[in-house]
Amino acid sequence: MKAEFKINNALRPLGWLYGLATGIRNRLYDKGVRKSQVFDLPVISIGNITVGGTGKTPHAEYTATLLKDRYKTAVLSRGYGRHTKGFFMSDAHSDSGLIGDEPLQIKRRFPDLEVAVCSDRAQGIRRLIEMCNPQVIILDDAFQHRRITPSLNILLVNWHRNILDDAMLPAGYLRESVKGRKRADIIIVTKCPEDLSAQAMNDLAQRLRVKPEQQVFFTAPHYNQPYLIDDAGTPVDLPQVPLLAVTGIASPALMQAELERQGHQVTLMAYPDHYRFTKQDIANITSRLESLGKDAVIVTTAKDAARLQDLNLDGDLRKKIYILPVGVRFLRDARNFEKAVLEHVESFVNKK
Repeated sequence: MKAEFKINNALRPLGWLYGLATGIRNRLYDKGVRKSQVFDLPVISIGNITVGGTGKTPHAEYTATLLKDRYKTAVLSRGYGRHTKGFFMSDAHSDSGLIGDEPLQIKRRFPDLEVAVCSDRAQGIRRLIEMCNPQVIILDDAFQHRRITPSLNILLVNWHRNILDDAMLPAGYLRESVKGRKRADIIIVTKCPEDLSAQAMNDLAQRLRVKPEQQVFFTAPHYNQPYLIDDAGTPVDLPQVPLLAVTGIASPALMQAELERQGHQVTLMAYPDHYRFTKQDIANITSRLESLGKDAVIVTTAKDAARLQDLNLDGDLRKKIYILPVGVRFLRDARNFEKAVLEHVESFVNKK
């Protein structure tokens, strides 16, 4: 696959230094000099080796959906962007300041799921075992957290920024060498075009594998029926009016393209990933919305809505905010992925 992104070649020397530091750290773990904890329950890690934008949370939600009705399942995340420290267990009153936007998104979608945050994943797993004794734990964004050894390691790779063509930070987006993919049991190439050919999949799968037993899958974003921000249980159609797409995500262009594919007139207001909106931002968004006409509405993501709702939005504005939920769809072999995950968890359950 040809790279379609820019690499700052002037910063490659710094990237080499960064790569040296992360390489030494990984080697210390690989050789057992630095210890990594193993737990006696299935711990499924879903993460990446790049800076954002691979769709970790939708894939964690897909996996949670697969497991939650069969096993007592918990999700543990770092809780990026939260104001709290240490371990924190979410509840019905949690907001993004307490647990971060992505864990809040998961908790709101699965209210009965145990969702916790802790930057120290080993400590977080121990606390979850003490508090709710789950049968399986899903780690959202923990591929590089070497202090634990997951029982199943899933690595996500963005189709639009292939790790094999990328460079180390700060020249590129890599947080460690692409050799790190050898730790993956499963590799998922995400954000693929819907019409991706079987030949393109096979070629990239061959390039990505470093071990014969590694499985490689391909997913595309799947946009579900939208709903109003105050009525998540009622899917609705987006009105045929001007749309103001407000996003603080890594890849807003995909959402904009989907809305335009559906025939909508879209104006994009894009903020940085995990951006914490302020009251001034809301004033700016409201002004921009009004400039599009009295019938215009806002469309955003569930991740952004988790942060927007912290601001006690005006009731009239809330009536104009639609959420476009995004999931994932396997382009092929979905049953093979589900079988691999279920058989992995069952192998632990059958031991007991």
